[in-house]
This record gives sequence, C-alpha cells and structure tokens, in this order.
Amino acid sequence: MTGISHDAQADASQPAGQAGSMNDHPRVSVADGTAFVLDRKAVLSAVAGLCAHDRAAAGKLCRELDRFLAAGQWPGQLARLDRTGLTGRHAPGPLRDALAIPGNLILLRGGDNRFALLYRIERRWQFIAGDGIPLPGDVAADDGSAVDALVLTVPGPGTSPGSFASLAALWPELRTAWAEVGAASFFVNAGQLLLPLFAMLIYDKIALNGLFETLWALVFGMALYLATDTGMRLVRSWATERISIDLTLRSDETLWSKLVAQVDLPPGGFPRFLSNYRDLTLSRDFVSSIYLLSIADIPFLLLYLVVIGIISWPLMIIVILLALAYCVTGLWMQNRQNLLSREAEGHNTRKLAFMGEALGCLDVVRTTPGAGAFLRRWRELTELSANCDRDRRLAFQQTGMLSMLMQTVTSIVMLTAGVYLIHAQVLSVGKLIACNLLAGRGMALVASFFAVTGKWQDFVRAAARMEASLEPVADRECTPRASISGQMTVLGLGKHYEGRPAALDGISLTIAPGERIALMGRPGAGKSTLLQCLAGLCRPDAGQILFDGLALDDIARFDRVRWLAYKAQDPVVFAGTLEENLRISGCTDQERFAAALWASGLESEFSSGRMSLGMQLTERGSNLSGGQRQKVALARALAQPSRVLLLDEPSLGLDPESERLLAERLPKLLDSASVLIVSTHSAILLETVRRVVALDSGRVVADGPREKLVKLS
Repeated sequence: MTGISHDAQADASQPAGQAGSMNDHPRVSVADGTAFVLDRKAVLSAVAGLCAHDRAAAGKLCRELDRFLAAGQWPGQLARLDRTGLTGRHAPGPLRDALAIPGNLILLRGGDNRFALLYRIERRWQFIAGDGIPLPGDVAADDGSAVDALVLTVPGPGTSPGSFASLAALWPELRTAWAEVGAASFFVNAGQLLLPLFAMLIYDKIALNGLFETLWALVFGMALYLATDTGMRLVRSWATERISIDLTLRSDETLWSKLVAQVDLPPGGFPRFLSNYRDLTLSRDFVSSIYLLSIADIPFLLLYLVVIGIISWPLMIIVILLALAYCVTGLWMQNRQNLLSREAEGHNTRKLAFMGEALGCLDVVRTTPGAGAFLRRWRELTELSANCDRDRRLAFQQTGMLSMLMQTVTSIVMLTAGVYLIHAQVLSVGKLIACNLLAGRGMALVASFFAVTGKWQDFVRAAARMEASLEPVADRECTPRASISGQMTVLGLGKHYEGRPAALDGISLTIAPGERIALMGRPGAGKSTLLQCLAGLCRPDAGQILFDGLALDDIARFDRVRWLAYKAQDPVVFAGTLEENLRISGCTDQERFAAALWASGLESEFSSGRMSLGMQLTERGSNLSGGQRQKVALARALAQPSRVLLLDEPSLGLDPESERLLAERLPKLLDSASVLIVSTHSAILLETVRRVVALDSGRVVADGPREKLVKLS
C-alpha cells in the first residue's frame, strides 16, 4: 500500500474503534483563542450569507453590526439597536451564560479586532465561516471560557418562505425605494409635459413672430430638461434593479431550501424541473426596471388627461373614449394570448423533458435499431411546440399591431377633431399639437399596461409550475440527535409506485448497534428502495423507521448527515476536482480521509498515476471509467463520519481484485458499534457481514445468520 503515511496505514489496518469512533464530532472551544478568525469584513459577509433569504433584514443587521464592530464599547450601542427593531443583549462572562440567553446569533470579540460568529441550528450552536456556512462540530454548551459576547435574534430561513410569485416579502424594500422611484417618476412624467408646451410655443408664438432669442432660450431649457430626465431615469432604474436582485436571490434561496428538503424526486423528473426553472428565471424580469417602471408611470395617465382637459375638454373626452376602446380590445386579445402562451409553455416543457431523457440514454439511441421511435416522438413534440409558438408569436404581433394602430388612429382622430375646433376659434394650432403629443403619450401608457399584465401572468404561471414540481414542505420542530447508538427499528414499511407492484410491503426489522447486514434478492426485490428509505431519501407510504426510538421524520437532515452515510447504486460524481468530490463528505480528519482512499481503492489509482486529488472531473464523471466512479463514491461515503453506513451495490463495476480488497478493508474502517447495511449480489462482499436479509417482491422472505442462509441457498 502506497500513497499514505505509515501512521495512516497502521491506523487504517486496524479497526477504527482503536483510532476514534466514526460517529465522533469535535467539540469546539474558544479557550485557546483560535476560534477568533473573522475580521470585520468577514463577519458582515457571514451575516449576509446567513440572512441570504431576507436581504432587507440582512442589510439592516449588517449596518447595525458594522457600528458594533467599529465601536469600542458595545453597551452604548444597544439602545440604538433596540430602536431599529432588532433584539440584542451584551453578555460578557462565561460562554455558557451567553449560550443560555434567548437568541440565535452570537458575536464574540477577541483581541486584535478579531471576531467569532456562532449560530443556533437545531438547538445547538455552531461556529460560522466567512461565507455564512456552518463549520463542522458543535460548540460545547458547558464551555466556561470568558468571552465578550453580543447575543442577537435574526430571522431564520425556514423551508417554506412562500410562493415563488409572492411579492409580499419584497414590500419592505418596495416601501424603502418608493421615495426614490416615486419622486423620480414624478419628475420624469411631469417633464413629459414640457415637449408639448415647447411645441405649442413654437407654433403659436415663436414661428409666427420670429422670436429667435426666445427660441434658443427654450432650446437651452429643453437641453437641461433632457439631461435631468436622463439622470432621473437612471436613479429609478438603479433603485428598481436593487429590488429585482433581491427577488432573484430570495427566490433562488427559497428554491434551494425546498429542493434540499424534498424526500422524493421532483414529479416529472429533473429535465421537467429544469425546464420549469428556466421559465421562472425568464419570467422574473417582471420585477425589473423594464416593467416596474411602467407600473410607476401608468398612474400619470390621469395627469395627461387633466392637462388635455385644461387645454381642450372636447379632446379629453375623445382621448378617454379611445383609451376605453383600446382597453376593451386589448383585454380580449391578451386573454387569447395568455391561453396560447400557457399551451405553448406546456408543449415546450414536454419537449425539453423528452430531450433530457434522450440525453440520459443517448447510448441506447445510438446503438439500437428501434431508436426511430425516439425520432418519431421528437418530431411529434417539435411540431406541436413549433405550431404553438407560431400562434403565440402571431398573438404577440397582433397585440403590437393594435398598439401601433391605436397610436395612429388617435393622431388621426385628434387632428381631425382639432381642425373643427380651430375653425370654431376655440383652439390654436400649437394647442392641437400639444394635445396630440399628450394623447400619444397616454396611449403608450395604456400599451405598457398590457405589457406589464402579460409579463405578470407569465411570472405567475411559471411560479405555479415550479411550485407544482416540488413537494410542499412545512416547517416542523425536530428533536436534536447529534449522535446515535445505532439501534434501528423498521416497522411495517411500505412503498408503492404508480403502475408497479409494491416496492416494499410490510417490512419489519430490528437492527442492533454493530450489526453487519447484507440485503439480498433479485432485481426489483426492494433492496435499493429500502436503503433509500433508511437514508431518508424516499418517503414510505406506510410504517416508520426509528433510530434509538426516535422516528426518522423527527430527525433533522442537519443531524442525520452527522451519523448516517449513504452510497447510491449509481455513483454520483459532479464537475470539479476529485478532492472537491471527496471533501464534500465533511471529513476533516486526515487519517480517516487517507483510510477511506485506501479502502475504496483510490489510493492504488493514485500510485499508478491514473488519478490524482487535483484531477478535474467533468459532469457526472464522464471522464472516468465505471469502476473509477464507483471508487470515488465509495471513498466519499467511507470518509464521512458515520454510525450507520448504507452501501447500495458497492462492488458494481469493480474488477475482482478491487472487490476482494474492498471486502478485506471495509471491516477495518468500522468500529464495533457501527452498523453496516450493504445491498449486494457479490459472494465476496458477503464475507463482510454476519446477517443476511433476503427480499422478494418487497417482502422479507428470510432473515438470519449468513452461514445458515448462504448454505441453504
């Protein structure tokens, strides 16, 4: 064995119980001062990361914390903190006293302007890194180290912060930006009155009397107006884009929390899910300067009507009638456009979902004579999608044609009516031109109303599809379980998939700490489904799973990953370096990491030069062989500190020698209390277990010592 130190080799060749339990997690102490690693900037970055789901709250909290970090005396800043609506308490003294104070965020101050940040997760405190991600290990609740602490209460993320289309959470920022956007919009739209006024003066006064000095004074004034108008438009665009960024980040935080909290796969599979996410991303442009500013401008239609009425009330009545006719026709056309958009989106989603499935089985498409069925299905979906897209584009074009038509009709009607009013000597040419310009601006606002409502409906539909593609997840109080003894009980477990026989049917098992169990059975017997249920990755339809007498559903994922490791049947490899793929296991113990490389067989890959920790892996590990992907997945699972180790077909794709070495080395990584449950068809791996559970059609048909059952079979 090469590639790891002699000490690591010695430790790896012995049961892990001699070198430390696989379920051990370090307790962090501030006594030695090494916990104070954050500077002022890192603290603010960490808080922003913790509150990424609520950027308005994060911004306010960071501003107040910045004052605390800069202040020498914290007590004097608490009064200001209370006035901002945040809850805080200064707690100098033993750390255990600060941990007992109600709150979920603690700022600790050390020497040389260094700080530490603690966050309460599932009733336990953890140190937080500069990116807002919790560090491994808990803070000891009885730590008596003397600290200077500030205890705060900040909003928690939760798992169901609301609909993706909900703008209620953005109201604080909308209210904050209202002064900027409202004032800027008033000046922008009020400034639109200057051009008609300029035209009226030109036609009625300056052109007829040759007032060139006055002309250039007005031109200079209009130039100042254009510069001011540009500045105001930039201000309100910047203000609304801040809100757009907040919605994007908040929506993606919501999506991630809901996605991680899912137990079963999204309905329709990941291709359909990604298609829905693409639609949501595109439709989120509704909350951007393009559309929000149109909403801010629409109320000023009344201002233009009032000004037209002051100049000539008959022309105002004409504009109102034309606007009403435009609204009635536009609403009918928009309703038709929305129906076509909904139909086209459905067909495009099905087409993209089929493409995702085809990419997943592209080797089959390329190597089978019956692959023409894929082509026929693809042509069918493409034709339906293309026809619906054509109808939708035509509907959009017709809406645009209506807008141009109404602009032209408005000018024709206004000028025609104006001629009669001029002949009746109740209107001048300049006033007619001014009213015509204002009427055109008013019709443009009506057209923008339809653009805004159309985009809003796209946004709502995309958000509804995304919500439907995720299983609802309710916030629930979980019981802390940072470690377990390994006692497991499975009671009447059942799982059914639509259109298939029961995958699990009344499975009941009792598993004691330290047991080594093999699940055996024909393909489809329910082995993988049982392991997924035990890992919390599949929700059973009946029965329950208990760890140390506590239901699996009552244990937070945050706790479960500390003592349960799972390797799926299909090895999971993501794009990045090999070390990044392995370090995601959370292993900080270099000896354990080296032992996992050794047991999985990766160490021999390193020594032969075929692989290295810095090797760049492509998506899904496509630049690795099947056996190498299996070794990567095995090493990641074995490196993860765990009391319960679940392995689904760990020898799949391994050559006989690698399989033999895995069977020989795997038991040496487990301590006497660790539970191993492995699904396998390998006679070699059966040597690592003492108990065999045989499944058939989702039921336990045999359960007993390996020697007895293997001999009978």
